[in-house]
Amino acid sequence: MFQEKIIDDNILEKMSLENVFKIFNDNVFPMLNEEEREYCQELQEFSLDLHPNIDKSKDVYGLLPELGKRGYIQRINPWKDFKPYGMKKEILLGTHLSLLDPQLELARLATGILCGNPTFHYYEHGGKSDIPSKVQDELLSGQKIGCIGITEPERGSDAVNLTTKCTKTDDGVIFNGEKVYTTNGAVADYFACYGVYDEGNPRDTMVQAIIAREFGVRTERLKINSVPRVQIAHTILDNVLVPHEYVLADDGLGYKRLFEGLVPERLSIMGSGVGICWAGLIYGIIYTNLRKQFGKPVIRYQGVGYGLADLLTKTNAATALALQAATVFDERILFTEKPSKEAEKWVASISSQGKYYLAKLAHEVCYEVQQHMGGVSVTDNTPVDELVDVSKIEEVIGGARNIQLLLIQHQIQRYTGLL
Repeated sequence: MFQEKIIDDNILEKMSLENVFKIFNDNVFPMLNEEEREYCQELQEFSLDLHPNIDKSKDVYGLLPELGKRGYIQRINPWKDFKPYGMKKEILLGTHLSLLDPQLELARLATGILCGNPTFHYYEHGGKSDIPSKVQDELLSGQKIGCIGITEPERGSDAVNLTTKCTKTDDGVIFNGEKVYTTNGAVADYFACYGVYDEGNPRDTMVQAIIAREFGVRTERLKINSVPRVQIAHTILDNVLVPHEYVLADDGLGYKRLFEGLVPERLSIMGSGVGICWAGLIYGIIYTNLRKQFGKPVIRYQGVGYGLADLLTKTNAATALALQAATVFDERILFTEKPSKEAEKWVASISSQGKYYLAKLAHEVCYEVQQHMGGVSVTDNTPVDELVDVSKIEEVIGGARNIQLLLIQHQIQRYTGLL
């Protein structure tokens, strides 16, 4: 199980996933209604069953079909007969899978949300091709792996002015360019990819398409030490011909779909961050309650107990924010015939604020917990060091910290119009 076990057996026994869920439930269930609590209990039963089968020496991808059997690749959109669904259910899904296995959650989110969500948007906007539906079923069943292709070697934060060049032909659209940091990319079957016909006019010429690996996509895995079980890649598109039926949005509509997807993507990432916060914190709480030093539990020393109290307060507040943002998204945007423009504007703003805060908090929680737990927390005897590593990756997914702050700054500047 461990390369070398140094943790006390009595403490190790108590640091079980079942006990993690007990402490999580004590803090979060009062924020949820009965349906949501039942959904969480289903997720927890599933996680407890899957947990013994997780091999931390192997990639996560063999676990995706197990998620697919229960409709757990995504839960924003209705797919087959899996219920309940909605943004709040997606937040809770991401939270629980981060508690179970944060690297699995990272791969799951890239497949189900970053790659899968555009297929739902295609049909919401009247798409007629059967191909996106086929891709959707393969992704959400966990039989195929997906990723998103936006970021380029010279276009990180600037997601609009892409250099990936598209050329329209009678047979489809040819893509030429490179993408980087494509989570799952080295093993992906499908790439939700963006390019432009005219680099000088990207907003009016952006294209969104699902590109199958078999079309000639080439990938090289990037060495990212923080997530050894998730394959993140450099993706090369060299005269890749994409048939028309795989094009989701053409002639500038790709620009609208790009930004249409950002809000649910950032909200989903908030769910992952909530789970990492709770996982790191709860393992720290259990360990410091049981580990004794100078004759008493470590948590009774102010330097430890006060620090964990501070992190608990922040984590509860961040959880409430994520759940409230998801509630507004569901009630006033997703589940209504006439989405509220006011709510859309607020959710767009809060998704950046929440993504920024939760990603930063996840790293703070896990790092500080290590200081309170001591040396055992940097070994493989607890999941905390893995959580620290994944939190670093979470902070740059969906837009790094300074990008979110830039967006928030722009929101603040608009208030001059109210004066």
